[in-house]
Amino acid sequence: MAYKSDNLAMVINPTSGALPRLFIYYNEDADSNATIIGASFFTNGVTMGMRKGDLVDAVNVATPKHTRYQVLSTSGAAATVQAVAAV
Repeated sequence: MAYKSDNLAMVINPTSGALPRLFIYYNEDADSNATIIGASFFTNGVTMGMRKGDLVDAVNVATPKHTRYQVLSTSGAAATVQAVAAV
């Protein structure tokens, strides 16, 4: 499917630059993990405030599905995420 920038919101923006920001992405098309971790999925992630190390929770209430990702890298305006390893 496709990334929809209207479905991405920063929900925590710490005042300390050392702490990660937290984003929620409403994954309304129930995109697979392979799609979301694809290079530059968040095409305007940097513009939306993403930086390396930030956390992204992708949720879909219909499926239901919830997955946490971490920003792996940025390139231009885009951000690429990776799945967070289980603790």
